[in-house]
Amino acid sequence: MPERAPRPAPALDARLAALDAAGLRRTPRAPVGRDLTTNDVLGLSRDPAVREALIQALAFGVPHGGAASRLLRGDHPAWTGWEEAVAAWQGAPAARAFSTGYAANVGLMACLPEPGDLVVSDALNHASLIDGLRLSRAQRAIVPHGDLDAAAAALARHDGPAWIVVESVYSMDGDRSDLAGWADLADRTGARLIVDEAHATGLYGPEGQGRVVAMGLRDAVFASVHTFGKALGLAGAAVVGSEALADWLYNRARSFVFSTAPPPFLAAGLHAALGRVRADPALRARPALLADRLRAALGPLDTGPSNTHIVPVITGSAPAAMAWMAALATRGWDARAVRPPTVPEGASRLRLVMHAPLSDDDVDRLASDLLATAPAPA
Repeated sequence: MPERAPRPAPALDARLAALDAAGLRRTPRAPVGRDLTTNDVLGLSRDPAVREALIQALAFGVPHGGAASRLLRGDHPAWTGWEEAVAAWQGAPAARAFSTGYAANVGLMACLPEPGDLVVSDALNHASLIDGLRLSRAQRAIVPHGDLDAAAAALARHDGPAWIVVESVYSMDGDRSDLAGWADLADRTGARLIVDEAHATGLYGPEGQGRVVAMGLRDAVFASVHTFGKALGLAGAAVVGSEALADWLYNRARSFVFSTAPPPFLAAGLHAALGRVRADPALRARPALLADRLRAALGPLDTGPSNTHIVPVITGSAPAAMAWMAALATRGWDARAVRPPTVPEGASRLRLVMHAPLSDDDVDRLASDLLATAPAPA
């Protein structure tokens, strides 16, 4: 056989160099300093009761590996029990557990809307919702963030099944969506409403169920998505809705069907974390109170529309955000810069997440350090 000419190597070095030049290259960075970055807002990733529940589950022989997809031999009673607990907590008929929030959103959006349906999606929705929506092959109307009028206009132009997809708390701007307005629009137009509660689960509602329950909108929402790697401090997610929805996801959500089940012992830790969340309203409220304190102390710094436990401090340029991150690190803080494409060009920022274990004095010192190291206006 004649020798084939070698294929040219992908120009990855050049692409990486371009990222370097734009100040957008990411490299691994170990956690050092006081955490202002993770979504472990209640500190449950290190909670002794949660750890003990995991240890006890292993000691009693609960498997530490999923071994197979749940459609084969991975459907352990630990996961069906956890789904029942989540559904009861949410006041819903059923829940379906996924390995991650990304898997839950991709699986849900890819298997629910059909070609010919219209999906109205907020422009700031998470990448997992966007990726799932692309896989669905449904028609898409991406509307400006929170723009109910634009959504209504898009729905009015469509003759057929329609969906509205929003988040209840947006993770980059730290703002709450107008869930009542979205629910009303869905009711008026016959669209079905899907709400990603990733950054609200564990923090809002009478037992931390999220903003859908807090606002009495459970019956107005077709599906809500709850992740457990944030306020609950562990891993995994669940889609909450009707029994038919849970059954459909079991059969048709590809990120569920074709993934190895999460390790069953993890469910014991989730039960323990949920118990902590449900029983302690002061713990659930603490991050938002600390964020209010920080915003009030930052004065002239731009914190955007934030009104939750997430406080962005907007720099504009990526190099300025990186320099500010480095300056704060010298003062013992682990605050990470967020740059494009995660946020739009010109909207780079430090994304600060208030954690319940922080003290009022910690937040006051953080505010002082932020003001002292803030980059000069461009």
